[in-house]
Amino acid sequence: MHCKNRMLVNPLSAFTHGCVSVVIPAHNAAKTIRRTLASLVSERSAILECIVVNDGSVDETVSVVQACAVELDLPIVVRSIRCLDAGAARNHGLSQASGKWVYFLDADDVHEAGGLRAMVEAGEGPSAPELVLGSYFIQREGRARDRFVHRDEKLSPEQYLADRAVVIVMGCSLIRRDALENLRFPDSLAYDEDTLFWAALLASCRTAIIDVAVMTYNVSLQRSDDRLVHESRSSFGRWRESLLALESRGISRTALRQREAFMAIRVARIHMRRGELVEAGHFLTVARKAPKTRADAYRWLRFRLKLALRRRFGSNVPR
Repeated sequence: MHCKNRMLVNPLSAFTHGCVSVVIPAHNAAKTIRRTLASLVSERSAILECIVVNDGSVDETVSVVQACAVELDLPIVVRSIRCLDAGAARNHGLSQASGKWVYFLDADDVHEAGGLRAMVEAGEGPSAPELVLGSYFIQREGRARDRFVHRDEKLSPEQYLADRAVVIVMGCSLIRRDALENLRFPDSLAYDEDTLFWAALLASCRTAIIDVAVMTYNVSLQRSDDRLVHESRSSFGRWRESLLALESRGISRTALRQREAFMAIRVARIHMRRGELVEAGHFLTVARKAPKTRADAYRWLRFRLKLALRRRFGSNVPR
């Protein structure tokens, strides 16, 4: 099902009016969250509630959000917890949500006007999808925005875990709340909790795709790399446990182990780039023991050779 831009100008029916619970986890987001909330103003007719989960902020996040509730005339509520974990914060917001649909948005991202209404209209279409995906922009530091478009409505979790699809980011999807009754984000993970969540959702949901850009995702590559290599062995162990638990949702173990290899190679690459050769070698060994796609087998061999050269000749070897 492909929904054209004409839906942006269609009024919402009485049935779909005020049917979306927006969930925004926020930790020390005082500098960015006003822009995020302001980007939702044009979608006011579709929003039942906007739940901002203040996760242990020590800056002015709460006061900024409270001011926005008045200035922007949005139905904002603040729920405070202290877990310092994006997955757990989203789960807390989800537990408070009462709308038919749930829309997750991060506190430093920007919604594109009309995108939420377009997703709601698609969700009320004849195929009754439980997950609606819109296209999105990625904004990297110092670069122009790039647009990413989803293509495959029959995307399997195995394809997604194998990195053979456009990444689903927070803010580009609308999810029926009843599809989330037995599904939550893995918590206490340093990274990739959203990938595991999307894989579990794809295993059980009907999906629709619209050709409307619904949000802009702001990326910090430095921050992403830091998460991957901070206490990397213990973090990887917790992530791997959550990954393999997806087998209970009918996802093949081979696909899960291939994702394990993919992530181990990714962590090894960052360690190697930072000159942390012992840790790079550890994660290449982890990847060696797991089944790999053809592309990842090539990447593993290439990084294994680079590591051997770095050990022998030092930093003179190109990274």
